[in-house]
Amino acid sequence: MWFAERPVLQVALLENRLVIGRAIRRRGEPNGKTEVVAVAPSGMHAPAWHPAMAALSTWLREHDLKRARLHVFLSSQLVRWQLLQWQPQLVRPQELEAYARLRFRATFGTVADSWRVVHTEPLPGRALPACAIDETLLAELDSLQSIGETSVASVVPYFSAAFDHWRSSVGQKMAWFGVAEPGSLTLGLLHRGVWHGLRSARHTDPSAAGWRSVLPALQAQIQLASGFDLSREPPTVYLVGCGTEAERERDPRLVWLVGERDDRSPAQSGIERMAWGA
Repeated sequence: MWFAERPVLQVALLENRLVIGRAIRRRGEPNGKTEVVAVAPSGMHAPAWHPAMAALSTWLREHDLKRARLHVFLSSQLVRWQLLQWQPQLVRPQELEAYARLRFRATFGTVADSWRVVHTEPLPGRALPACAIDETLLAELDSLQSIGETSVASVVPYFSAAFDHWRSSVGQKMAWFGVAEPGSLTLGLLHRGVWHGLRSARHTDPSAAGWRSVLPALQAQIQLASGFDLSREPPTVYLVGCGTEAERERDPRLVWLVGERDDRSPAQSGIERMAWGA
């Protein structure tokens, strides 16, 4: 008996867009067809992720795929980030989990009680990047199983996936790493692979360079909190997401991280690449 290969879908969820890619040659490489679906903003009392999730459910039903496997990347607009300082007195995993939840509740209020908090592996003396995701969103993703036995293989913040993909390009020197998305910029400061700041900001500029309107303020806030003096030798800014390499002409210390393309693999826009975590 022959079994049909399970379709693999690369999905990015944003507040106002749904991005879906079909992996053709290799999973995790942007070589397949990518579709961008515009969605209306959520209502006043609806969660920000609801329109994109509704569009994803509709898309799956219309395409009638059987046993599809989804790799989902979440826009920074749908997660909340914090950089947790090293706490040597927290020796058990349960203590660290409780501390992370406490910090999110202190920053965002009681709404954080309905979020799932995840973080990187703790390393002695290093700040710990942590993010929070709405538990209801994760439950909605699990419920996609009712549509053609769809399964969700992974759910990852796009910022995390993009950094893991481009980590070697950033190197060990002091550097800024950012993700530009429609309406927002998430920016971190690194030195020798250690995070010294991580913040997000929203903007209303609809252009591809809208992130520039919030970049200086984010840099100033992160630099002040880090205690570093970056004025003598400003670090390179490495960006991925929605923008163009032409932006480097305005700032030689700006590097857009874009994968190499060839004739068999047409170039994709920044928002299309979000579905591939790169």
